[in-house]
Amino acid sequence: MATANGILNGLKVESFGFAQTPRSTPENRRYYKEVLEVLLEDGTITFNCVWMGCEFTRPTASGVWPHTRVHKNQAVKAPKYAAPAPSEIDVSGLTLGELVDRAQKATWYSTELDATQKKLAKVSRDLSEWKPRAQTAEKQLRAIRSAFAAAT
Repeated sequence: MATANGILNGLKVESFGFAQTPRSTPENRRYYKEVLEVLLEDGTITFNCVWMGCEFTRPTASGVWPHTRVHKNQAVKAPKYAAPAPSEIDVSGLTLGELVDRAQKATWYSTELDATQKKLAKVSRDLSEWKPRAQTAEKQLRAIRSAFAAAT
């Protein structure tokens, strides 16, 4: 969750999870990567930007999603660094909610990484199949053009 203290819009956060996109169906659930659906203590549901420390909220997920571009520009400008070894990460000062949040994000990132690696493998297979065909077609096209040029 974006708020470290578990308070959003002045109310305690009861639960949260990634918000479903308009394309989501009961058979095929789809979720925004950058938008959380948050249940507040008064029973209201609001949608929140997923970036840590950002308390941008809207009554709909589609209202928050355009805002996330602000953070993508920040991420591009952020300096690259090597991740610390797991033994160097100190979580002793974190609350249970913050630990659960980190675990959920780690699970989500792992799932996204697996899906991306599968897509990359498929695209690599497709490339190895289509590249020779494209090169053969280019040679044939050059031969056809040469034949037309010679005929005129």
